[in-house]
This record gives sequence, C-alpha cells and structure tokens, in this order.
Amino acid sequence: MRASDSTLEAQANAHKLPVRVDAGLPFAYDMTLFVEPGTQIPWKLLPAAWHFLERWDAAAPLWRYGTNASEIGTSAERKQTAALVRDLRVPLHCWELLFARKNEAGQALIATWKEEIAGGGEKRLGFLRALYRVKPRCCVLPQSWMAEVGEQAGSAARLTMRRSKAGPLIRVEISPGRFVQCRPEDEEKVREQFAKGRRGRRGYG
Repeated sequence: MRASDSTLEAQANAHKLPVRVDAGLPFAYDMTLFVEPGTQIPWKLLPAAWHFLERWDAAAPLWRYGTNASEIGTSAERKQTAALVRDLRVPLHCWELLFARKNEAGQALIATWKEEIAGGGEKRLGFLRALYRVKPRCCVLPQSWMAEVGEQAGSAARLTMRRSKAGPLIRVEISPGRFVQCRPEDEEKVREQFAKGRRGRRGYG
C-alpha cells in the first residue's frame, strides 16, 4: 500500500499475509498485491489471483463496463494516450487492486506506470499507456472482484452484489484462466455473450 490503512492491515494479518506500506510501490515479494487504501479486498479470491500469477505477469479487474478511455482525463492526456493506443474505445483497469509478479515484465509494468503518472496524470490512462508500452501478459479480471473502490464503484458491481443475494452463484470459465460468476440458470447465456464478444473483436477493423 502507498499509505497506511489499519483496517486492511488487520485483515491481512488475519489472513496471515505480510503487509508493506511504501509510497514508492516497491516489489517486496515474488507475488504482490498493490492495493489502494480504502479498497475492499476480495479475500476469498486471493488464492485464484496467486494461481493466475503463475501464468500471467499481472492481473487487474476491469473498472467500469460502461466507461472507456475516451471518456476520462483531460483532452491533452487523451490525445497523448491515443498516440500510443490508437483507439480509445477500450476498457479501463482498476489499478486499486493490482496483482503483479516480481519478474521482468511485472517490474517493468509498475516502473512504467509510475513514470507515466509522475507529473500527476490520470492514473487509469497512465496505467493503460504502461500496458501498451510494456505489453505484459495481463489477466483482466471481472469487475465483480472489486467490492468497492471508495465512491467509484460502478452500477455493474452493485448489480452483481444484488444478484448474489438472490441465490448461490457458480463460476464459469469464459476463456483459459478467466472466470465470471453467475446464477446456474444463466450459465449458457453468459457463455454466449462472451463468445459473441470475442467474435466481434476478431472481426473488428
């Protein structure tokens, strides 16, 4: 964490996980969760995150399903980002809950992100530029991993929480190593939606 959070520190201690508070965001461990103070960590999902990092350099949830890079930041920073990304109609990531390995790509991602936001730039656009510059193997996690990010939690996350109270959820693998949760009766619908999304991306341009 870049700053102290007594609640998160107590929770981490209860889960027998070491905590390091350092604004420089250094790699203290082979696998590290960089978490923003005030974020609710999905503790039960952490074993899955460590498993993902055995195959991926980093992992982070999507921020908001309905917002893309063309809708945030200043005009100047969007232009700067577009020069690298080309098309800003891409989703953004939750840097508040970022898992990374202490390997060449993982360390380069953190260092490049810090470089991108050193002047006080928009952190999500800065993280997006870092991803495109470093090109690590980044596992994109569902937004449901983010229980809450301060007051920024999107309506999709709240909808997921409401649905979870209606009955038990099941995990559905939508691509290798990538899972979402849904009700049992919605499994085929979820698989079909993600399959259509992949076909659409392959056909784009």
